[in-house]
Amino acid sequence: MTARKLSISVPPEVEETIKAAAAEEGKPVSAWLAEAAVEKAHVAALHAEARAAARELVAEYESEHGALPKESRRRARDFLVETGLLDENQEWRAAG
Repeated sequence: MTARKLSISVPPEVEETIKAAAAEEGKPVSAWLAEAAVEKAHVAALHAEARAAARELVAEYESEHGALPKESRRRARDFLVETGLLDENQEWRAAG
């Protein structure tokens, strides 16, 4: 595998955290960061899929039963925030 060099800037406390975590796993910092980035991207993709599935379920329900009441939409959004699938400040429209 060909590696590409990147330059990143982090606060000193983050640098210390990264170096300690890499050392704990016995890995070079670059390898640890690459794995962390891949894991983060994977989680983000799973969250996007879950949000899309939630929108699809709501749209399917609404096509059969009519629009969800405002309170139900709020509860659905709250659930997504609580589970970490949606950021508190992120907009989410239940029906696509």
